[in-house]
Amino acid sequence: MDAIKILKRAWHIVWNHRALWVFGLILAVTAGGTTLRRYGGGNSGGGSDGNNGGMNIPPSGQPFYKYFDFRDLGQLRDLIRDGFRSHPFGTTGPDLSTLIMLGVTLAIMLVVIGILVAIGRYVAETATIRMVDEYEGTGTKTGVRQGFRYGWSKTSWRLFLINLLVNLPGLFLVLLLGLLGYGIYLAVEGGSETLTITSIIAGVGIAFLLIFLFSILYVVLVLLRNFFWRVCALEQVGVAEAIRRGYEMIRRNWKSVGLMWLVMIGLGLGWSLVSLIVLVLMFPLFIMTILAGVAVAGVPGLLLGALTSLFLTGPWNWVVAGIFVLPIFCLVAFSPAIFVEALAQVYRSSVWTLTYREIKALETLKPVEVPVEKE
Repeated sequence: MDAIKILKRAWHIVWNHRALWVFGLILAVTAGGTTLRRYGGGNSGGGSDGNNGGMNIPPSGQPFYKYFDFRDLGQLRDLIRDGFRSHPFGTTGPDLSTLIMLGVTLAIMLVVIGILVAIGRYVAETATIRMVDEYEGTGTKTGVRQGFRYGWSKTSWRLFLINLLVNLPGLFLVLLLGLLGYGIYLAVEGGSETLTITSIIAGVGIAFLLIFLFSILYVVLVLLRNFFWRVCALEQVGVAEAIRRGYEMIRRNWKSVGLMWLVMIGLGLGWSLVSLIVLVLMFPLFIMTILAGVAVAGVPGLLLGALTSLFLTGPWNWVVAGIFVLPIFCLVAFSPAIFVEALAQVYRSSVWTLTYREIKALETLKPVEVPVEKE
């Protein structure tokens, strides 16, 4: 298998089949590698008020685990009982009720958005796979409307189920870590000092080992998923059959698959550097899109802030308005980065689709061994 030929052909498809960009944008927003991470921090450790920041610190010589009193819920109880009256923003009981209702509304909206994001992702995944396959097989450039028809099918649901099965070990890992943490908590609460320290050290070691092993397993499953998805989308088979055929294909051609996997890892590392340079060069464009984001999100933000001021006092109305219009601002302000990621998403999908086609074609060309009858 010629990996360089596949990489060049994938770029040719991405650059010439512009309808794929639409689905790349959907993938960039719903499953892209560029993620806006919000870093939140607590107290910086300074400005002590004389009570050690609310922590019950024992005299020197006590074990370190006794610095934390997991049963001290008095502050949380007082916070709920007083209705946040002691909050520096001066939140009152009625404001608290309004914030709770808005929080419930926001939670419902997030659930709905999560469902729409999932639908958009798997529709775009299915459409991209089938459009690239059709273009490579027949030379036909499928339009956006036909692409959505490809995506809006049972195949998208099957891709979701395959991805769910791939992520099940991660859910199992979370469960194991939770049970491990609960065991450490029981050891701290009821065990001796020696047992507590031993339990903590052993628990941390087991946790790191589990994370390491599950990380390796997840990398392998993601590689397998590339072929599971393409068997499902291109052969129009069910979940179990797609997993079986995809696994058998990888098992028969593990050298070619491993080679392409290593090439894609190297390409990903190189893309990280190139994309960083591209984003730096696009800094003037970012300034324009940020200003555009402020303008686009500012109007609904002002309207929502004025509306919520009828129910909330202090700065809370603007905080709520900012939370609701933040996604609009991010989409507009970071649109250059989203577009770059869209091309990367389509390119990666195209590479694996072409790899699948190449391996399948090579398997059909393998000579069939005819047993020789003995005379």
